[in-house]
Amino acid sequence: MRRIALALAMTVGLAIGTMAPASALDTSVTLNCSDGTSIKLVVDADTLTGLTQAVQAMINYPAGLSCTLIQNPLGVTFGQIAFAGAGTNPFIVGGGRWQATVSCADLGFTEPPPPPPPAPAVFVGGGSVARVPGSWSYDPTASPSSQTEIFTTIWVNIAVNVHQQDNGNYVGTLNETIPTQHSEECGGTVTERHFTSKPICLQTFAGSPNRAVVTSDVTQVSGDPFPGAVFGQDINFSFEDNGNPGGGRPPDMLQGPPEAENSLCPAPALIPPDGTLKREHLDKEPELATSSS
Repeated sequence: MRRIALALAMTVGLAIGTMAPASALDTSVTLNCSDGTSIKLVVDADTLTGLTQAVQAMINYPAGLSCTLIQNPLGVTFGQIAFAGAGTNPFIVGGGRWQATVSCADLGFTEPPPPPPPAPAVFVGGGSVARVPGSWSYDPTASPSSQTEIFTTIWVNIAVNVHQQDNGNYVGTLNETIPTQHSEECGGTVTERHFTSKPICLQTFAGSPNRAVVTSDVTQVSGDPFPGAVFGQDINFSFEDNGNPGGGRPPDMLQGPPEAENSLCPAPALIPPDGTLKREHLDKEPELATSSS
């Protein structure tokens, strides 16, 4: 399954990491977020940059979560996505917006958009009408099952703040908001909708420390129905932190609602000692490969 690149990589960020002991090369920071979490982290320069970008992206593309970053004993704020590599107490922090391809029907559009003006008729022998090759066919009397499903590309704001505690529990929030926007393909306005979720699993992998999968329980929905996110049900996300964009580096990646899920967070007992995942351990492996626009 394809991944979706985080849009506008310069203003979107991702950081994945683990709690680490302090050293002369590391920076100690405290991440305070509006979901009630206050986490002290020791990070390297790249992760600090990712955190800074993530915090700013949460401001630029609101999804119901805001954070501040305080350097100990100095202070700074940030915005982007940040991952923690496989190890003790992994975390992921991110913010920004991305583009998802969604069915117009899943967005609540019950009728197809008006057809374009009919193509000029071409009369052939016997007075019959031949359709111009390549012209679009639309029959308003056709049954819904015979009509082609229509898809559109929409912007989705995301805010991620997930941490594993010493006791193995997970704290934080994973939110998404679809802001109000026009869809040419659906023939109307996509209304705002939002979900808030609480993490129940976060896994990073020793062989791929820049990748993570998260399972989160939807605890709140508002606005019109959010495709792929239902109150009381679990949702699944995949993330890949490709470092701070620029210098030839690809943008950070993610996959999650409203796109079809492409990963399930495995129970810790199913992860082999080397941290790698085999297909039998997941319904689907985290397919974090090629981006698409």
